[in-house]
Amino acid sequence: MKIIYSETALKTLSEIIDFLEHKWTSKEIDNLKNDIFKFEQTIYENIITHQYYLKESEIRFMLIAKKQVKIFYKKTIDNKVQVIAFWYSKGSTPNLRKLLKSL
Repeated sequence: MKIIYSETALKTLSEIIDFLEHKWTSKEIDNLKNDIFKFEQTIYENIITHQYYLKESEIRFMLIAKKQVKIFYKKTIDNKVQVIAFWYSKGSTPNLRKLLKSL
């Protein structure tokens, strides 16, 4: 299964990495990257068992980086997975809802 990263996903990931470079060690950032790789592996193996963000939504999420970051994604009609956004778990929930509604 092919994975597509949206512009929003790339932007939010970059923002998280910039923030984490000031708060975390390089080892923890490497762990974040490894967790993203593991996420990709589950998708490539067609193992999509992560929970839905909302019951009526097709958006799923996975917690990574010691449950500090969420990856939001959805399966597309043409059998691809689109990563929508990355979100720092301690971020504002209303801002997250606004972001996901806009996509």
